[in-house]
Amino acid sequence: MSIKNRQYQIIATLGPAVKNKIEALIQAGATGFRLNCSHLSWEQLSRWLIELEQAFKKRGNAMPVWLDLQGTKKRIGKLSRAMNVNRGDRLVFKNSYQQIKDEVPLPHQCIFDNINVGDEILLDDGKIRLTVTDIELTTFQTESINSGELNSFKGFVLKNYEPELSEVSDRDRSFIEQTQELKFVGYAVSYLQSADELRLFREIASHKAFAAKIEQKKAFKNLKEIAEIANMSWLCRGDLGANSEIFDLYNYEKEFASQMMMTNKPYLIAGQVLENMVTNSEPSRSEIAHLGFLIEHGFAGLVLSDETAIGKYPVQAVEFCREYFNYLMS
Repeated sequence: MSIKNRQYQIIATLGPAVKNKIEALIQAGATGFRLNCSHLSWEQLSRWLIELEQAFKKRGNAMPVWLDLQGTKKRIGKLSRAMNVNRGDRLVFKNSYQQIKDEVPLPHQCIFDNINVGDEILLDDGKIRLTVTDIELTTFQTESINSGELNSFKGFVLKNYEPELSEVSDRDRSFIEQTQELKFVGYAVSYLQSADELRLFREIASHKAFAAKIEQKKAFKNLKEIAEIANMSWLCRGDLGANSEIFDLYNYEKEFASQMMMTNKPYLIAGQVLENMVTNSEPSRSEIAHLGFLIEHGFAGLVLSDETAIGKYPVQAVEFCREYFNYLMS
């Protein structure tokens, strides 16, 4: 299909930056929405879904809403406040959901069971990098390699550790069971490595649409099988970059596009697509050029994350995507 005949998707992630702005995002060109359940309580998710239903009622028809489920992705717990991490700082991680004193909460026993001195840890898509220096019974200590700000529920990656999913977590199951009767809701599953993992979610709601989030190296060995079960696939470069060597990321993009072209299923790019627009009113020139390259390689659109969830220019980010796609089709 030529570029001129495609219908491009612009999926906007909802967050604090777009509270009460759903209608503005629709007018700007959003074709769907994403809610990251890892950052939301059931009450918070319910409020967003009510606001979406009201906006769709005014519009006259609904739009796809993707609930992003955690799958095997690991995240830190709830911090008392944002932490400023400087190079050389020592951070202690404790197996808990809520922060106690100055320790960083990490509610994943499997990490404590598999961690070793010298391991590398990446937080928030690699924005903060740490090295493990000491391990005790219920905690481990790290030293920061760089600087950054750390907020609650940000992603945690232990390099070279890829846990497999044997069952859907109670939290993910609860979100599915309480929303599967909403016709406009679909589910995006994080950190998939195999088709069998996605089948676990389909068993709960086989009639619903599922998006496979590809962000682990192992998933590329099973990409065709995953795509057969999923309704669409998202290449999530933030976590993929954190889980692989940075120089390999371009090759993963090419391999993803090459395999997906043969599936006749839509595929999208996600993660730091227009990251410059989190703090600036325009994307960088390199972001514009790269987005055009991805569209030429068959990507059917993009998922905006921080750009709309917490960015300073959420509506402008959606408007830019709409205008750029219109330009490509002209």
